[in-house]
Amino acid sequence: MKTEIYLDNNATTHLSGAVRESLAVAISENLGNASSSHRSGEKTRRLITQARDSVAHMIGAPSKSVVFGSGATELNGLVISQLLRRRRKMRLVTTEVEHSCVLRTAEWLESEGVEVTRIPVHPSGRIDVKILAFAVSSETSLVSIQWVNNETGVVQPIREITEICSREGVPFHCDAAQAMGKIEIDFASSDIDYLTVSAHKMHGPAGIGALCMKEPKSLAPLLHGGDQEHGLRPGTENTLGIIGFGQAAQERANSLRETINFVTKLRDSFESLVLASLSQVKINGSIEHRVCNTTNMLFPGLDGAAIVALLDRAGIRCSQSSACTSNRPEPSYVLRAMGLSEEEAFASVRFSFSNQNTMSDVEIAASNVVAIVEQLSGFQPRQAIIDSVKGAVKHEV
Repeated sequence: MKTEIYLDNNATTHLSGAVRESLAVAISENLGNASSSHRSGEKTRRLITQARDSVAHMIGAPSKSVVFGSGATELNGLVISQLLRRRRKMRLVTTEVEHSCVLRTAEWLESEGVEVTRIPVHPSGRIDVKILAFAVSSETSLVSIQWVNNETGVVQPIREITEICSREGVPFHCDAAQAMGKIEIDFASSDIDYLTVSAHKMHGPAGIGALCMKEPKSLAPLLHGGDQEHGLRPGTENTLGIIGFGQAAQERANSLRETINFVTKLRDSFESLVLASLSQVKINGSIEHRVCNTTNMLFPGLDGAAIVALLDRAGIRCSQSSACTSNRPEPSYVLRAMGLSEEEAFASVRFSFSNQNTMSDVEIAASNVVAIVEQLSGFQPRQAIIDSVKGAVKHEV
């Protein structure tokens, strides 16, 4: 019997079979230090180069522009913290719904004297580009806006954002951790100056990410030591992580369109099944402008934490907000910025799918959601729902 249905893929994904195999092979080969001049070091350098090429290809970038780091949190901080190195213009423009690593870096910069402007969002979760255009000027040091929101899956109007930044001559940084592998990215043809991604959002290993830059020499390292990663990220490379990232990127590049179509079908089917029985449920954020795998559902009058806990007991994994903030007893700041009340934010649950899910997962999860919501609402779950859950579970045996 299947014991887990994992619907928390925006927090992290499970390793793919190909990535597991690539890591097992790499471990068995006892690789050396990539900085060593002997054959073992040479072999390791070659594997890192291959992985860099795969990641670069996935996002449409030159390989020489890709720098590996521990993940998007570190690399976002690397880009944004550069503002403190500038003596004249020290002004950051971002949004109210960025990942916590960007918002907290912005708070720290503010305490150090950097002027920070936070653009609000519509109830759809998207910014108004007219407000952004008013906020950005030649006095702006950097604009930092995520491509896809981690809680709602809402996609920001990146093309219009880059046009505004280009017109004012302002560098643009884009956190694309939730975008890579879910939408097509062509960094080389875009006006994005800095793009950050993470492997573990795309069935690669945790603890490895990449920064892509139009001008690699435009940043200075936060740490000092060796010359690894063009001297921007010194220290012995996370070889296993890099190899796993390269494999994940290659795998997704070969199946991107197929994956998007399949995962969209899973997400849409899940929503249809839930909404057919629970007409009071609402979808948070734009329906039109979102990635293929994410739905954030509002269950009016209910405790979202209770729904998550009861689903977890049933073997269905989901969450209420970002994994970086979900342990905090506060309503989602993303949903609050979109205009939801504190009660509504607490009543919302995020479900995020991947190509490792099946339509059977969708049917079982939806049936459980309906039964649990009706139970929490004080209604006796319909027998048909109970039977469908039992039947679906039996089908998995």
